[in-house]
Formats: sequence, C-alpha cells, structure tokens
Amino acid sequence: MQMIDSQIHFYHSDSPERPWLDVWRGKPFPLGPNHFFPEDIIPQMDAAGVSRAVVVPPSWTGYDNSQCLEFAANDPKRFAVMGRFDLFNPDRGRLETWMEQPNMIGLRFSGRYIGGMDLGEFLDYEQFGWFWTECERLDIPVMMFASEDRIALVPKLAERFPGVTFIMDHFGTTIGDLNVIDPWGYQDQMLELAKFPNVYAKLSALPLNTLEEYPFPSQTPYIKRAYDAFGPERLAWGTDVSRFKRTTYQQAVDHILTQIDFLTEYDKEWIMGKTIAKAVRWPLDEDS
Repeated sequence: MQMIDSQIHFYHSDSPERPWLDVWRGKPFPLGPNHFFPEDIIPQMDAAGVSRAVVVPPSWTGYDNSQCLEFAANDPKRFAVMGRFDLFNPDRGRLETWMEQPNMIGLRFSGRYIGGMDLGEFLDYEQFGWFWTECERLDIPVMMFASEDRIALVPKLAERFPGVTFIMDHFGTTIGDLNVIDPWGYQDQMLELAKFPNVYAKLSALPLNTLEEYPFPSQTPYIKRAYDAFGPERLAWGTDVSRFKRTTYQQAVDHILTQIDFLTEYDKEWIMGKTIAKAVRWPLDEDS
C-alpha cells in the first residue's frame, strides 16, 4: 500500500522578504508553529510509512507558491504542489501554463479565511465563470476549503463543469473553537455532493475535529456517513499536520489503518493513497 498525505502546509515565518497577509502580520498565530518545513515532517512520514504528500500553500502566506515549489523540486518523488491562484490578477493567461510548472499538480482555494477575510468569491460563477471554463478545458484539478454556507455554492459549479475535478478539503468541516462550534455541522450538505462523480472529498484534519484523545471514537460515525455516500474511491486521507497540537503523525495514520473497523484492505488502499493519486493525476509508484 502506498500512502499519500493529501494535505500538508509548508510555510515560512512572517518576514519582510516573505510577508504574510495583513490580517496575520504582527499578531499571535493560533494555527500552529510560525513556520513548517519538510525537515519538520519527513522523519515522521518515513516512520509512519507515508511516501508522499500533497503540499498546500496556506492562505496566510498569500499567493506566492515559489517556496513550496522549491521544496517539491528538492524532493519531487515525495512532494507535489496544489498552488494558490489570485483570481484578481488581470493576467488570466497564467492558467494556460499553470500545469507546466515543475511539480505543480493543480489549484487550491480557501472558501473562508480565518481572521475575517472572505475569499469565497472564487465560487461566484457570474464573476469567475471564465476561470472554471479554463480549468475544465485545461484539465486542472481544484482543491477547495469551502466550509459552512459556502458548501451550498458548490453543486451549481460541479453540475455546470463536469470536466473539473473538485476535491473538497476536510470534508467541509469548520475550523474554530470546538467548545463553541460543531465542526461537522454542515456534513449533510457535503453528503449531497456525492451525486456528482467529479467531486472527491478529503478525510483530512480529522484529529482537529474533536477534543478527544486518540483514537477519536466520536469521529467514526461521521467517517461512516462519508464512506457510505462517496465510497473509498472518492475519499482521500490527509492530515493538515502543521496544525496538530495533541496528536502525533503516527496516530493520524493509525486512526484509519487500525481504528475504523468497517474499512476493508481495499478501502484503505484507496483512502490512504490511490484516491488522491487519481484525483490529482499523480501516478502511484509501479511497485506499490
């Protein structure tokens, strides 16, 4: 079984050379360490048997994908990038050569940015229909963190653009204070997306959706509903490990491999690697 983590953020500290977005500048950062690099996770991946990871440049560093692409260039068998794209940049022609960038395998958007800045405009077909038309023509997979009410905007896009592969981050769960929010409050809307064969969903950041210690028993019923709707061939495991505070990387792997008793070995092979490899066109190693 070849295991692929469908979401890891790599990012630098806020600095004049590589500034973060203004919403975070000079403020305490609540989402994890102030920087996260390949050397922070490679030993843990190796120990857990995870051979690859999809690198997702985070919202707070803006639209500069260069550092993540550099990391992938240094270890292309291990890392590939779903880059961030500025829809308000007037140079629309960048999409034409987007996938020609070495180790770039798609696009990723955040539907609601923590800190109050709303980046959900990309789901507005009337404003950005040109973008989705080009993604379909150019066969560019798109990951999106569209949580809460933004999920309701996805069905129209998925139906209008059946040639676009949509990959839904974190199964639409909500990031926030678990003492006051229900992270799974919009799961019903996510489950409705299963009727579109071009929509995939990530079972990512699962340890962040509960205050429980490992093995997170409260997450099992939500995983079962996701499994029943999408099936293993459209569900992809991932960690979002840079935000972990109470969980180890090994536990995030073992959660799916050993604690979800209804999954078969076939299911695990797809959820832990084959699904994301198929969705982002990153072929598995021949001997896996």
